[in-house]
Amino acid sequence: MNVWIIRPLPHGANHMQDFLEEGIIAVGYPVGERLDVLSYDEIRESLKRKGWQEGLGNVNILVHLMQEGDLVIVPDANKKDVYFGKITSGYRYEKDLDRDVAGLGYPHQRKVDWYFGKKPLLRGELPEVLKGSLRYPGTVADISKHKEVVRRLVEQETGVDPGFADLRDRALETVRELLESPDDSVRLKAAEIILNETRL
Repeated sequence: MNVWIIRPLPHGANHMQDFLEEGIIAVGYPVGERLDVLSYDEIRESLKRKGWQEGLGNVNILVHLMQEGDLVIVPDANKKDVYFGKITSGYRYEKDLDRDVAGLGYPHQRKVDWYFGKKPLLRGELPEVLKGSLRYPGTVADISKHKEVVRRLVEQETGVDPGFADLRDRALETVRELLESPDDSVRLKAAEIILNETRL
């Protein structure tokens, strides 16, 4: 599990409300094509054609480095509110938003489940190490060195350890796969586990 800061300002506009309502994070750079099929060098060339090569790091992180289960911290442009979420999808390309138009231009996305009922935490009340990281002016930053601080903060606020939740989901998926086993006893045991889990 990695932890990323991402700012809600793709293509120069504040899309924090879109991020919350649509359950996404995104970067801008509407280059007219999906980017997950491109290599690092090909993404650089695609951005260069539009004069946006300075965004290569931001784009590459969202497209290739972020993973399902990673945590994201999104500081709103009001410099007060900070939102926390967990990435729940691979890279998504929204062709309708791939236009160099004010209010659009954020086609490169990932789905996110927002913590705390989509409500922010106040920047001033965050642990000092996180407040320091939020001063980084770039669009995207890897702050995984603080993942234990973030994990404890999410667990304290929600009562759920985000790292444990990921392991639980993976374990249940493994059990579901065992329902297809040719061995009757394995299928029966898997069914018992799932039935017990759904009673919780």
